[in-house]
Amino acid sequence: MENRCDYSVLTIPNELPYVTVAATYVDAVARKMGYGKKYRDDIGTAVRETVSNVINYAFDPDERATFTISCERVPLGLKITVNDRGIPFFPKTDERGVGTPLMRELMDEVAFHNLGRKGKETVLIKYAPENAITDFSEACNLEPYSHPKSPKTAPSRHIGYTVRKMKPEEAIEISRTVYRAYGYSYPVPHVYYPERMAKLITSGVMYSAVAETDTGDLAGHCALFRWERDLPLGELGLGVVKPEYRGQGMFLDLTSHLIEVAKSEKLMGIFGQAVTNHTFSQQVGHKCGLKDCGIILGLLPETEQFRGITERLPQRESLVIHFSYLNKPDEGEIYPPLHHHDVIRKLYRNIGAEPSFGPLPVLSHLTEEAVVRMESIGPKGAARISIDRYGKNVVAEVKKRLKDLCLNHFSAIQLYLDLSDPLTGVYTELFERLGFFFAGILPGACRGDGLILQYLNNVPLDYDKIKVESNIAKELLQYIRHHDPSETISQ
Repeated sequence: MENRCDYSVLTIPNELPYVTVAATYVDAVARKMGYGKKYRDDIGTAVRETVSNVINYAFDPDERATFTISCERVPLGLKITVNDRGIPFFPKTDERGVGTPLMRELMDEVAFHNLGRKGKETVLIKYAPENAITDFSEACNLEPYSHPKSPKTAPSRHIGYTVRKMKPEEAIEISRTVYRAYGYSYPVPHVYYPERMAKLITSGVMYSAVAETDTGDLAGHCALFRWERDLPLGELGLGVVKPEYRGQGMFLDLTSHLIEVAKSEKLMGIFGQAVTNHTFSQQVGHKCGLKDCGIILGLLPETEQFRGITERLPQRESLVIHFSYLNKPDEGEIYPPLHHHDVIRKLYRNIGAEPSFGPLPVLSHLTEEAVVRMESIGPKGAARISIDRYGKNVVAEVKKRLKDLCLNHFSAIQLYLDLSDPLTGVYTELFERLGFFFAGILPGACRGDGLILQYLNNVPLDYDKIKVESNIAKELLQYIRHHDPSETISQ
């Protein structure tokens, strides 16, 4: 059985008076965990909305049933899960129901999962009340870094440093460094909360490495995340080096250290996402053996800043996905759609794999319900839909999720499909009819390897401003552009 921390569950009837019972239960748990009144009021409002939606929409008027509300302490705070086995519903987004901006405004993370025969669940997460870096440091200690006129010029002398695992109590220095380098524009909000970073480290969700100079200064940082607990895949991120130490090779050494850590943890592979307003991060990944396998368009808002490189992005930022096998699994069959065979084969060869392409089944009527997950991801305006199991309603479910995200002004939406499932090769074209188009592959991103499709919600994009380094990335960018529906319309 899964080991859970401070886990409790309440079962209630589907009767409106029990909305208050559910809210009171969650409020008591939140109070026990140290949340103040303002935080608890936000949590209570979100819980009331969620529970009311279940009672009003998930059951017939005369149906007597029960459903559950659970609370669990997670590394970043309180996780609330509302699970029911009622009628699948999707309230209109102009109602104060599931999927509205209200819930996302009140809670830090919101996810909706269709679990097939196990019903559906809404997951709400509220981060623990903690101080941001601006609460820890005087304003004079948070002035933006000054940058030399030529930021790419290497320092005149070598600076000695050691790469090691970061101590949780050192999180405040890294938060300060990121703030001074990026302001509040860095796409991973946890980095601005030292206590939150420390919890991620101590819980094992994140492994942080620092470059410490011989004089004791923490000059750089990079982290390894377990992408999902049950997937043997690690993600590299949170890379930052103080301007006065750039050009020393610290970023490369930090990345190499994390790759060795990932190998020791028996991860199947690691990946990183490199920005495309410059190619430096892509070059570092390539030097560490990562190979390009995808391009996600418009993932970061144009408000991101890279002080000393560019003050403001000219458009939403696209990212190159690059990947490396660490403990390569046996190559089985995969089932890509026929019309993407050639590009997928090239991407696999680029990362050093030659999987067999299996025959696709005939599309037939499915009897089971689909299992679909949807969640917002780090950057503002970005979301991910994942199909855990195909079912008779899978296209309709994806269409509903997509509509909800678009009406709620999500700009960049990814759809992850399992290449080890023969139905992926059949259904991809149906999802593309909804406006999704090719992005790339990511081994280990699903139960098998992931095929990534993407959707841009009225995002103006100039492909000529996307800078990619490798030949395969240049070829892939043109392939993606060719399949982008908005490019087809403009042409």
